[in-house]
Amino acid sequence: DPPAPDSPPSYFTMDKFVVNFNGDGQAKFLAVDLKFLSYYPQVVGDTGEMENLRPILKNDIERLLRNQHYNELNKPDGPDKLRAEILDVTRKVLEKHNIYPDLVEDVYMTRFVMQ
Repeated sequence: DPPAPDSPPSYFTMDKFVVNFNGDGQAKFLAVDLKFLSYYPQVVGDTGEMENLRPILKNDIERLLRNQHYNELNKPDGPDKLRAEILDVTRKVLEKHNIYPDLVEDVYMTRFVMQ
């Protein structure tokens, strides 16, 4: 069912990610907190579809984060490119599980730390 035209967005919060990544001596750890935006609570709500897919999403996003490189993430558009890649990975998981991927509209990084 489509949401009412004036409905507020809902958010799905992932557990905190802390991974080792390729820092070339500049950084060794990447810490990221994520919130996914959707106007469909049946997708991002407490009992929504993404909750059922949490282990798969965590695995696939962690793999993506571990494969990042400090020199790319440290560019002015680095975090934005990473957000786009995270959204793409998430949408692929949804699509694979027969959930329309565009129901998740965006992802926000509420924490982004390289150290």
